[in-house]
Amino acid sequence: MSQDLIHEYKKSFWLKFQNEEMEHKYREAQFMRGRSSSVFAFGALLAISLAFAYLEFKAFGREIQIPMYGFLITAAIALLNLMVSQFCLNLYQLNLRLVVNGVIGTCVVMGAMYLQKYSAYHTIEMTMLLIWLGSLNSVRFYFTTLLNLILTAAFLGVMYVTEISEFWIILVLVLLLVAAFMGGYLAYLFERQRRLLFLQSTINESMKNRQELWSFTLFDLDMALSGILDFKEMIGVLKKYLEPVIEFESYILTAMEGKEKKPSADKIEGTLFENEDKTLWSEDLVSKLSQTRQATVSAESEEVKGIFGIKKIKFLSYRLDIPVFRDSRMLGIISLRRASRPFDDLDMIASVSLATQAMLIFKRSSKTSALIVDSTVPDPVVGAPDITLSSKMALTQSANMELTDHNYSEPDEVVASSEMLKKIKKDEKSAKKTITLLSRDNADKIALERYRGASADGDPLSVLIVEVDGLSKLREQDGDQVAYKVFAAIVKYIFSRVDREKDVLGRYGQNGLSILLSKIDMNAAEKFAESLREFVERARYKTAYGEKSATLSVGVASITDDTGDYNSMVKRADMALFVAKKNGRNCVKVRL
Repeated sequence: MSQDLIHEYKKSFWLKFQNEEMEHKYREAQFMRGRSSSVFAFGALLAISLAFAYLEFKAFGREIQIPMYGFLITAAIALLNLMVSQFCLNLYQLNLRLVVNGVIGTCVVMGAMYLQKYSAYHTIEMTMLLIWLGSLNSVRFYFTTLLNLILTAAFLGVMYVTEISEFWIILVLVLLLVAAFMGGYLAYLFERQRRLLFLQSTINESMKNRQELWSFTLFDLDMALSGILDFKEMIGVLKKYLEPVIEFESYILTAMEGKEKKPSADKIEGTLFENEDKTLWSEDLVSKLSQTRQATVSAESEEVKGIFGIKKIKFLSYRLDIPVFRDSRMLGIISLRRASRPFDDLDMIASVSLATQAMLIFKRSSKTSALIVDSTVPDPVVGAPDITLSSKMALTQSANMELTDHNYSEPDEVVASSEMLKKIKKDEKSAKKTITLLSRDNADKIALERYRGASADGDPLSVLIVEVDGLSKLREQDGDQVAYKVFAAIVKYIFSRVDREKDVLGRYGQNGLSILLSKIDMNAAEKFAESLREFVERARYKTAYGEKSATLSVGVASITDDTGDYNSMVKRADMALFVAKKNGRNCVKVRL
């Protein structure tokens, strides 16, 4: 939903929204609309009725008092309705009271004309009441116009009965018709204004909700995509996260490997796509996406033959093309289509943002597959601030996860030298002492087998999703190596507490890891997680930038009869971690 809807509505003379769903929402919103529009209406009618009563008194004194009392009664009813409207929010009841009160006033005018000799001020009174009915900022335009015409006809009928000359009847007819249509025009303007305000508020609310959903989706992407090494698989997961943020009916993907000149579709979903013999992505579009690195919007249409062979343009769908970049190279294009409404600016910005975030995660996952920590790194000791973490943590060339998105080119920035890596590979004894933190993909493969075995044998099994709080802040303030060292020390301590033969440790996200605990039930897993959290909270780490500390947020889940599968168990642990972070971090939460 965008500002285009407002622009389109302003260009149209029709009151009703073309979108039936929008029209239904407007009617529902108006049904509960009340007090603000009634104060002015009843207040104006009260003032008009009192003025008419005063004129009647001045003109006829005590000779004919019925019209004067009639206007006083109208004023009293308006005052009563004014007070009652402060407590009523039902628009239909409010409209009914407004119309009835106004009709009573016009009936009093017609009664005064019938009892008295016709005077010009009767026409003035009737004109003012007709304009008042049109100025009501709640009654619909069609009803107001019809009611004004009915009351005009009734007034002319009373004039005819009282044998007023034909000349005066025609003159009054012209004046009252002008007043009736003026009231109708006011009602038209007020209703258009109400609809524009409703449209603007609806768009603002929709934008706010979509922005919140966008921010939550960016957060969820990190966990969903970490460890995925296949580009098309990553795009497939990204598509699922695009759906809640950007409404679309059809989806097309092309990977640009070897097809820069005339790319073809790798995957098509939905029916809103062009004929197969046409190029889905023209050279101009590919060039524009490559240069601007921004999403583009367009409208798809085709030329068809109409009646008598006359050619006309048939609208097909709106289209959004999203470039997917890695560094300066465009790896692919995602195209979305829908027929309901155009894509707006938020769709363009959110799509590029999600695609960029997904590629950052994919790039990080593609770099490393395992984190190796030398076992000689000293454990963090509570109450010993002089702990110095060595820089013997290394990243293998085939790893799929690291703590930063930056590439290291300077020798002094490398955490471990190539000689150390060669020594680890050659020296079997040293290799046995190393601690290997698996990639998420590899850890999941091993954990899945353990899960199947535990499920078949009825053994307990638990998973912990651990996130180190504050690593991102450390990275921003003190650099990547400080964050690496703190994380390495925490990983080494966790390794010292698990059974390396049975338990599985793997990377999970940028700042965390997963721990699969074999033959450990939920209660024991929660206690184990709490012990890790308490130790890390008290531990201190001495770095080149001073003493540092960190905390853990942990989500816990276990295999149950209702678990379903391994992925659902991990998802429950992930949700528990989300709750832990929402509760201020540095805590353990369990998801049953």
